Amino acid sequence: MIAWGRWLMVAAWAIAVAVVVLVLSGVLLAPVRGDVLVLASARKSDYLAGSTLQFHTPSGWTSIGIFPGVNVPAAPKTLTLLEARAPVGSYDTLKVANQELSVSISVQQGGLNQILIGVVDGGASTASIYVGNESVSLGLSELSGQMKGMPAFRLNDQFGRPFDNASIAGHDVLVAAFHTTCKEACPLYTGLFLQLQRQLPASVLLIEVTTDPAKDSADVLRGYAGRVGASWIFLTGDAAAVARFWKPFDVVLSTGDVHRSTLALIDAHGYIRSFYLGAPDLGGSLPRVLADQLNSQGRALLNSRGAGWGQAQVLDTLGSIGGLSSPSSTGEGQAPDFFLSTLDGRRVRLADFRGHPVLINFWATYCTPCRAEMPLLQRMADQYPKLVLLLVDERDSTPAARTFATELHIHSAVLLDIDGKAADLYRIPGLPTTIFVRTDGTVEGRYIGQTTEQILQPHIAAIGA
Repeated sequence: MIAWGRWLMVAAWAIAVAVVVLVLSGVLLAPVRGDVLVLASARKSDYLAGSTLQFHTPSGWTSIGIFPGVNVPAAPKTLTLLEARAPVGSYDTLKVANQELSVSISVQQGGLNQILIGVVDGGASTASIYVGNESVSLGLSELSGQMKGMPAFRLNDQFGRPFDNASIAGHDVLVAAFHTTCKEACPLYTGLFLQLQRQLPASVLLIEVTTDPAKDSADVLRGYAGRVGASWIFLTGDAAAVARFWKPFDVVLSTGDVHRSTLALIDAHGYIRSFYLGAPDLGGSLPRVLADQLNSQGRALLNSRGAGWGQAQVLDTLGSIGGLSSPSSTGEGQAPDFFLSTLDGRRVRLADFRGHPVLINFWATYCTPCRAEMPLLQRMADQYPKLVLLLVDERDSTPAARTFATELHIHSAVLLDIDGKAADLYRIPGLPTTIFVRTDGTVEGRYIGQTTEQILQPHIAAIGA
């Protein structure tokens, strides 16, 4: 009996300890959560259908809560959609009313994490999501009409692709007035963008919009970009469409070298936030290809240090509106598949390389920085045997591509994207652009512009090469 009593006592203690361990495990394994307050407001009174609100990370979706259909008041009034607790962490997409909206959300422990959904015509867009207390206050100012929004526009980029308001949604934008035959301030704006492109995250778009659409076709803009080493977006269109684009900025179409020299900042929500007028201060320095384009007045502007503003002032303004807070390269989900021919006639599909780290470089023979970085890309591919290097020649001449590869001793796969469909899948803004793909087929990041070994190595390590 005594032995049985001891066994029963030991069993009771074991059960008690197991219960305590299970309880503590549940507490310790439960995710740390933060308080989330989700508000809604509108430019004018609107209605938002009921739905489940979800946040997304690369590992999947997290349900935050459910709200019923609601009448949304006009800003600055707000309506509370949800008060909930969400796991602490970073999220890249918000889903509401069957809409998946790309937005950076960071939920932190302690304090209140506020999100404002701006409702327009019964729905929301990436441009109308405001995250954080300061951003929510800004959103209410914007929605209530205290700021000037970018009117509807539709132009074409240097690859002939349509470009409109949806193309800039969720991005802070620097837009400059220029035309390719200008000999005064325009080359200075392009020079400023060359200075800025290496310092800005990919979330900030650099855009030059012609003021002379009669001369600046997509082909002309593409050639200009390649010649000067520009890896950003150039826009054109018919004269009426271009004039409508520039009207809010008081810029008229060019007559010779005469037009209003303007650099404007548009925030990620589509509102015009700041202007710079006149010629920028480039410190008296301009790449030879642009300096050779200047006439005597243009050289005087360059040497006089412009209108007293330049790279530093633009970066300060971007920082004040949040344009420098995003990382320079973020994951983009699954890499779109493509099926292209090589110079020797083989057919290559991206999906064939699943399980391998892949570097995709979009380039063209007329692109000066493409030629400069190509030997480096080949050396890196030789240095990392597991790395697959795919060199996608964009809307180019096959004989020119063959000569290019031969002259630079390129032995990695050169793929011919003759109609530009592969580049369109990746929304390539300019050349060169490099895409980094992990072994599971997801995009680790991208770099726009000429790379260096210091830029490439961290990405190559991150994708498992």
